[in-house]
Amino acid sequence: MRAVIRAAALVLFLATVGLWAGLGGTLGWTKNQVPEKRTDPVTGIEFVEYRKAFVPGVEFLALGVGGAVVIFAATLFVRITPKNPTS
Repeated sequence: MRAVIRAAALVLFLATVGLWAGLGGTLGWTKNQVPEKRTDPVTGIEFVEYRKAFVPGVEFLALGVGGAVVIFAATLFVRITPKNPTS
């Protein structure tokens, strides 16, 4: 039973880090808009335009990794005993 819970903690850890990195994670806060520099074709003036995009931040990473650590730590300190079928 402990091995299953530890494997779940490992899967959560790897999924969190993989998702965070795969979506272009940042060490800042989570963003739902990303700035893009554009140039006006007529005047040549540069301006910033925002497009909608989800970029996970450090709190996303901390919650996922922290949850995995708590689940793993529970297997170290919580006693898991099988139920006695004869009681």
